[in-house]
Amino acid sequence: MTDDATPQTSEQSQNLLAPIIKANKLSAANLETLVNFQMSALQSYVDTAIGRMKAAAEISDPTSLQAFMAGQVEAMASLQRKFMDDARILSELTARFKAEFDQLARDSLSLIK
Repeated sequence: MTDDATPQTSEQSQNLLAPIIKANKLSAANLETLVNFQMSALQSYVDTAIGRMKAAAEISDPTSLQAFMAGQVEAMASLQRKFMDDARILSELTARFKAEFDQLARDSLSLIK
């Protein structure tokens, strides 16, 4: 009798753990995607800031100041576009992550029924 129960218990444990394992793998993959996105965005923002600091260091006369100020306006417009693009991408990633977890939940619930 106990010999028959062991495979059944093992199978039930596998069925119970399978969704948890899938959720963990999905979480790890999504976290990796999110971190890569954030690191790339951060590097872009740092590069912009350093570029503007170097440009400021080159100011030596009214003409170079005027050129710097024009560059600042351009940099701010570019930074605003980048920020909006990053916000859109982050929103899309979040929606994708949610859809994946929702599907995982539906699949897990269908196993219970």
